[in-house]
Amino acid sequence: MRAAWYSLVSLATGSVLVWLDWHAGSANPAVPVNRATMIVTVLVLTVLPWVLGPVAPNRTARIVRVTGYASIYALLAALTGLSRYAGSRFDHFTAFDQANWEADVLSGAVVGGVLMVLVIGGYAVAVLTLTSRRMAVEPKTLAVGVFCGLAPALSVYAFMPVGNLSHAFVLAFLPPAALLAAGVLARQGVVAGLCAGGAAALVLATLTIATMVLLPGQVDLEWANPDPAAPHGTLFELQMSVGDAAVRYQLGLVLGPFAGLVCGFLGSSFTRPGRVSERANAAPAG
Repeated sequence: MRAAWYSLVSLATGSVLVWLDWHAGSANPAVPVNRATMIVTVLVLTVLPWVLGPVAPNRTARIVRVTGYASIYALLAALTGLSRYAGSRFDHFTAFDQANWEADVLSGAVVGGVLMVLVIGGYAVAVLTLTSRRMAVEPKTLAVGVFCGLAPALSVYAFMPVGNLSHAFVLAFLPPAALLAAGVLARQGVVAGLCAGGAAALVLATLTIATMVLLPGQVDLEWANPDPAAPHGTLFELQMSVGDAAVRYQLGLVLGPFAGLVCGFLGSSFTRPGRVSERANAAPAG
């Protein structure tokens, strides 16, 4: 019954996102690919709850599954807003070599579409698997992982809400420390690190991309006319800058879980001898 509920909500929410990302009337050759990508992504999110089985019978797993899946859809909503704002600069774009430009855009859209389905689908698989009955992840591991992911993500976002790198030191030190802490605090340290890295990347990307789309004038101009006499901060420049700045956070969606795995392994290795001795002491004599 819960799987049917997940699927119904996923399909309804996904249908709204597909409609918002449709770009009706656009001449951009990438638009048909982007439409197909969004439809496939929504279908994947709709089917996966049926494939990966019921949730584990504890409150922590249920909360993580619901909030994790909701966060994935929040990310999709942020990416839809990014597409409507930054992607619309090419809706009626004319290049000097139109045929070559269209071929480049189309190939880039295909690669980007495949990556999007894999990344979003990967996050959904991780959320559903780690909270499933068959995986049997300890509730404390899930709780520690999510907390150690949310804490650095919200802290980095507070310092850099539109992706400006004026406080890059926060990004360099706080997330690694939190991911290591996940490995230290949880008995299943590697799993906790994976949860922390994925949660941090997911939340930070969603919040920052959404804020950049809502406040594009606050984003650093990465594409500005070099002529000092030319007007700066034009709509096209803002759209280009927001689109390029968002790429860093989209890349973080891939790197975050891997960083969490590595840090979780390192963190758990710090305390592994103590854990082994604890288990030996707890074992019955004899």
